Amino acid sequence: MDMQFYPTPLDLAQRAWSKFKDRNFVRILEPSAGEGHLIGAVPVDRFGYHRYKIDAIELDSTKHPLLKGMCDVVGFDFLRFEAGAIYSHIIMNPPFADGAKHVLKAWDILFDGEIVAILNAETLRNPYSKERQMLVRLIAQHGEVEFIPDAFKGDEVERQAEVEVALVYLCKQADTSAIIGDILGEMKADTEAHSLGADFHEAHDLALPNNFAENTVLAFNAAVEAMRQEVYAEARASHYARLLGETMAKVNGDASGESSSESSGSTATWVRGELGKRYGKLKDRAWTGILRSTQVTSRLSSSAQRRLETEFENIKKLEFSESNIYGFLAGLANAGGQIQIEMACDVFDLITKYHSDNTVFYMGWKSNDRHRTCGMRIKTTRFVLPGHRRSLGDSLYWDSEQVLGDFDKVFAMLDGKTEPETSLVQVFRSSFRELRFGSRVSSSYFDVRYYPGVGTIHFFPRNKMLIDRLNRLVGRHRKWLPPTDEGVSKDFWLQFDKAEKFDGEVRKEFAKSGVGRSTWSKPSLQSLFHDNDRKAESEEVLAQAVQVVLDRHGINIEAAIEQHDSGRPLLLAA
Repeated sequence: MDMQFYPTPLDLAQRAWSKFKDRNFVRILEPSAGEGHLIGAVPVDRFGYHRYKIDAIELDSTKHPLLKGMCDVVGFDFLRFEAGAIYSHIIMNPPFADGAKHVLKAWDILFDGEIVAILNAETLRNPYSKERQMLVRLIAQHGEVEFIPDAFKGDEVERQAEVEVALVYLCKQADTSAIIGDILGEMKADTEAHSLGADFHEAHDLALPNNFAENTVLAFNAAVEAMRQEVYAEARASHYARLLGETMAKVNGDASGESSSESSGSTATWVRGELGKRYGKLKDRAWTGILRSTQVTSRLSSSAQRRLETEFENIKKLEFSESNIYGFLAGLANAGGQIQIEMACDVFDLITKYHSDNTVFYMGWKSNDRHRTCGMRIKTTRFVLPGHRRSLGDSLYWDSEQVLGDFDKVFAMLDGKTEPETSLVQVFRSSFRELRFGSRVSSSYFDVRYYPGVGTIHFFPRNKMLIDRLNRLVGRHRKWLPPTDEGVSKDFWLQFDKAEKFDGEVRKEFAKSGVGRSTWSKPSLQSLFHDNDRKAESEEVLAQAVQVVLDRHGINIEAAIEQHDSGRPLLLAA
């Protein structure tokens, strides 16, 4: 157990929420969220609902899935968080050892609002450090404190502790003079300036160090600071405009077409709201840049990229910082195995789905109600992809190049490389004329031949071992093949290895099942790849056909099935 993690008891959490004097909760931050005990005590209406926007920060990423069911997770490390200006309230139960540091951080980043913090009473009773002394002075000037003994004791307390708690309340009011400035001084400066643009200089491109995360964060921070100054400038402009009074049109009751921005004023509420809105748009841009960067796209197939982008709404809630960028990239790396499996399945399905002749079948490992289902393998000799007609020029359409790019990434991955030496995309770009006139051209992993009239590409694998790796990877993932630590009989692997050799016989047996039926009612191999009325029947007939062929060749895997279903050990493969 984390010795710094003390879940907030419900009674204490409710008392913490009650300390807020301003009940207009515009946007709330919980910067040490843990498992969400404080968030779970948020005040609700008589129907048990609240409409508050709540964000959370939590260093332990394993707690994020739980928190995401209650609020938005915007970061990992609060002490590196900077976007506090958008919040009206901060409520926190920080690690007791660093309580003063966390509260001072909250005060520093808050623009205008209230803070409630649960601290170890010793933090204030024994202010031996500069941080503790500063916090004591801050409370004396801007807040109050209530000491609560035995707050972490009782039957409903998840983790008991002999500790006295200090419930701290702080109120920070924005210094609007920092926004409005010295009116007379600025008016004097304006009148002395040669022109309104006298001090304007064209912004130079940043001379950035050669570091991906650092570069993007520097650019983002520069944009945020420029945005902040823009908001302050608008607030000042609105303030000065109000000093001058209304326009003649508005005085005469005709304000049509006039901007309403002047009415926004320079209030802290307006500034906080504008900062939040514009900051959110900048974060959206920044995280979009990361997701579309080569550091990410080079690792993912187009389908994997689309799956990742479905999570964008959650990703863009994170503060845009180096630590969060690296955390995101580390998450991709940690999920790399699963992402690679999904990419392999995407390519496998693309090869098998649109041309049934690309596939051969074998008896699968898993049984369902003692009915054995069939697994699929891609042919190692040749497979065909339809639907790739040439564009107006000597090239394929963009979508077709995306497919070839996915092939390059997946087969390079299977080969233990990041990219092929000669990619399919390069082949079709540099040798399209030769391909269009019937030549067979080589990439690193395939010889290809293109038939532009019908729009088909024929692939001839140059390394059958890589096709076998793809078949085994997908087969294990879909439970057509046993896990690596599961033993099966020699006959199981024999029929798997000979599936391509038996393919003609299997298809003939499958075709016999349709004798006497009309064409529309026959089971078909194509229906195996689509959810339709004949899918289940086709799977049943295919399994029967494979079984007939295996019996014909004296290959018996039923014993292995019976032993598996009865719980007895399987025969080990050779």
